[in-house]
Amino acid sequence: MGQESIALNEQQRDAARKRPRRFWLLVLVAGVGLMVAGVAVIAGPLLGVWHRGQADQSALQSWKNGGSSTLVGPVHGGVADVGKSTCGSGSSTDYALVTFTSLAQDHYAGVAGNGTWDLLTQRSMVHYADSPDPGQQGNVIIAFHREPDYEHIDQLNVGDVVTVQDRACRSFRYQVTGRWDLKPQNVTQLGPTSGHDLTLITCDPWWQDYNRLVWRATLVSAPAVGGPGTAPQGTATNPSF
Repeated sequence: MGQESIALNEQQRDAARKRPRRFWLLVLVAGVGLMVAGVAVIAGPLLGVWHRGQADQSALQSWKNGGSSTLVGPVHGGVADVGKSTCGSGSSTDYALVTFTSLAQDHYAGVAGNGTWDLLTQRSMVHYADSPDPGQQGNVIIAFHREPDYEHIDQLNVGDVVTVQDRACRSFRYQVTGRWDLKPQNVTQLGPTSGHDLTLITCDPWWQDYNRLVWRATLVSAPAVGGPGTAPQGTATNPSF
């Protein structure tokens, strides 16, 4: 066998040895890429939950501490010139303190923002701005994420009490009269009502958004509310969680 044939065979053997190495290198690179992509997919929502949790805790602490003694922004519910407030916070986006009285052992309480469902990207709980204010006639609508603050809110049942305190220190107690676990397209409880109602909506199960947990509650006690008792109402869209 000539030298050229020997050299050619050696080159072929080297190429054959390198092919498996290149294959496994490509597999390794692809695997690392998939791991990085998976971490990014998971980290994004977790980071959003963390930011919401920080905003929630800050708002709740500010509310409990009285925030600013000066009431910032409008007071809803038909009351004019309230002046000073010892409740709430100095932020006009902090709308009401919602306490799940019957789940006191879980310390479930949160400060709802006021706006459209877009605000759910920043806060875990939002009062739909086009629905009535606490104590007013109609359907007060509040949506909230279950994570990070309300994982076991599915234990809220018919007969339980939810308390809503506005920034003028008035507390409104609502008793749950209905509870549903529905597909998003089957939610019909977000339209106007003629009573003094509160509708709460969240996702089910937590960390998922397959279904919607919906509660309807009726006002059972309230302080005197000045001004007109009925607010304009519209039908809220189903929030995306």
